[in-house]
Amino acid sequence: ALKSKDLESELAVTKAVAEVESKKDAELKLMEEELAKYKDFKLKLSTKMVGETLEEHCEIEFNKIRATGFQRAYFEKDNKVVEGSKGDYIFKDFDEESNEFVSIMFEMKNESEATEKKKKNEDFLKELDKDRTAKGCEYAVLVSVLEADNELYNSGIVDVSHLYPKMYVVRPNFFIPKIGWAHVWTPVT
Repeated sequence: ALKSKDLESELAVTKAVAEVESKKDAELKLMEEELAKYKDFKLKLSTKMVGETLEEHCEIEFNKIRATGFQRAYFEKDNKVVEGSKGDYIFKDFDEESNEFVSIMFEMKNESEATEKKKKNEDFLKELDKDRTAKGCEYAVLVSVLEADNELYNSGIVDVSHLYPKMYVVRPNFFIPKIGWAHVWTPVT
């Protein structure tokens, strides 16, 4: 009888330990999934520092490289409303004689994970084209973290010129390469 009680007691302890371990494993798995989700989100936004807006990020990134190849460039907030709207930033670069040889209208779009109605990049292209035309810019670039799971937009510089001429969608980490690309591929006249 003593062995039977010891066996029952041991079985109860073993069962209780197994339940605690199972609960602990489930909680650990949930925490690991949350951590992986956060790391994935952070990786997708790796160029965006915590607490910094996308616009500030782009301005800081541009100013980091201004001295290396864009000494005569203009990159400023678009503050002038034309026909009821404005873009976020305008980039213009000039040759030695102060002749403009490339211009880009930038729109930056960020979205919180908590936002219920998710926007799409295409929702902003028409307005961006209107802003670019109103300001006389040659190119238009949407810098966007929208549609975070979209493989096309995550692949790099996406040409959407089939929708609007000389228009591109880029992730924040392709912001500087896009300026460089437009700068290199636009002939100085």
